[in-house]
Amino acid sequence: MQSVSIPVPPLDSMRKELYIIIPAAGTGSRMGLSDSKQFLEIAGVPVLARTLLAFSDFASRSLLNLHAIVVTSEDNISRVEELCSRYEISFVEKVVLGGDSRQESVACGVKALSTLALPPKEKDIVFIHDGARCLVDYETIRNCVVGGMKYEVCVAATPCKNTIKCAKAEENNKNVSRSDALVDKTLDRSLLYEVQTPQVFQYEVLTKVCKKAEESGIVATDDTALAEALGIPVRLIPCSYNNIKITTPEDVAIAEFILNQNT
Repeated sequence: MQSVSIPVPPLDSMRKELYIIIPAAGTGSRMGLSDSKQFLEIAGVPVLARTLLAFSDFASRSLLNLHAIVVTSEDNISRVEELCSRYEISFVEKVVLGGDSRQESVACGVKALSTLALPPKEKDIVFIHDGARCLVDYETIRNCVVGGMKYEVCVAATPCKNTIKCAKAEENNKNVSRSDALVDKTLDRSLLYEVQTPQVFQYEVLTKVCKKAEESGIVATDDTALAEALGIPVRLIPCSYNNIKITTPEDVAIAEFILNQNT
């Protein structure tokens, strides 16, 4: 993947439609929660609501029309609909049932795009953004929109701060032991990036990637990795280190600290 500095055009030159798929089926198991982390409140506002409100703020400032699909579990469909109503988030046009994995859930969201009242055209931009990544800011979203205007596939990313070591796989086994792992090599940090979301696709490319992945049995935890597997170039778009994903209790404390700093 390649990094790129994005020149920002005037807002009125941007595309007028932006499609967003939001996987929001996290169980909260790593948080020690019995409920979905999407409904965990951070500074009084549920995680998923904060995510959606960030996009609402961007739309109001950029004059883009948003068309969002939230993908969640069966038990949470009505709760997501109620949350959207409570926070007056009208751009969520459908809440649909996901699959057993994030990749399957995203595929469900992609299929649902074609059923919208105004379905995306081939070159329209589609974001895939984690529902639990609730601190996404205006500049990150804007950079990703601009990246989506220039490239078939791009993704929000930050340069890696830490030195990364690659562990040796166990003998005769592709898996890496997490206990006392043996170092295979130290990677060149200057070439390493931490990938976040939004992950951005032209609609025709996204549908192609999902179809090929399903046909070929390609599995990945990262949407753009599916594009890489098919030889489609992926660009890295600069974003904020604050664009964290709420996964562990420590993330909640960090998110609240960031919010306090910004107010």
